[in-house]
Amino acid sequence: MLISLPANASDISLKGDFIQGGLIIGKTRPGALIALDGGKVEQSDDGYFLLGFNRDAKPEAQLTVRFQDGTDARRQFKIKKRNYDIQRIDGLPKRKVMPSPEDLKRIKSERAQIAKAKRLRVRSAYFRSGFIRPVKGRISGVYGSRRILNGQPGRLHYGLDIAAPSGTPVKAAAAGKIAFTHPGMFFNGKTVIINHGLGLTSTYIHMSDISVKVGDIVVKGQIIGKIGKTGRATGPHLHWSLRLNNQELDPALLF
Repeated sequence: MLISLPANASDISLKGDFIQGGLIIGKTRPGALIALDGGKVEQSDDGYFLLGFNRDAKPEAQLTVRFQDGTDARRQFKIKKRNYDIQRIDGLPKRKVMPSPEDLKRIKSERAQIAKAKRLRVRSAYFRSGFIRPVKGRISGVYGSRRILNGQPGRLHYGLDIAAPSGTPVKAAAAGKIAFTHPGMFFNGKTVIINHGLGLTSTYIHMSDISVKVGDIVVKGQIIGKIGKTGRATGPHLHWSLRLNNQELDPALLF
């Protein structure tokens, strides 16, 4: 469900899909206090804010906005429920499905690095640039699916897999600041994380080459690397994911 409330409706506008995995871009009067289901929502200096609903979001959500003049507005939204796929992937190296104790220590360390990078705060609303697909290709994996890896139950898949030939340029899906790069993680391979502001990050993994560094400011469509099959991958593709604070979102819903 796509909802857009005009400015004269309590000076709040909301654009996006109220669905599990959806991202909402909002705007209201600068300086307002915003909460979603009681949790504080960050706002940019010019009044933009973001709402996100994870894979298993509850069927309803309430937005509360208190303006500087003491008035407030409340909106109740229904969140559409989704059904998710089961995907079977075979042919992975045994080590990538059943890591050794030493590998598990490495994986734990790498996950901590990623979590730290995603917690960095950027108040600039880079996401206002809008979004594009970072690469053209066949969709080989979808958001929210439960994966069976070499016959073993795996983690939920939070992202969109796009298959393309090795060396195909990967572009920044939106403007932002490079928050993290890594030359070769156990599962992810070559990795880039872009911070789009207000807790919104996008992650690009399995690449064969990285052409940006931490701290770089990138524009939408700028090349950040190349398609590869590094990390846990059976063929060349890009795994692209989207996260708002602690909510894993579906990049496919941006289009």
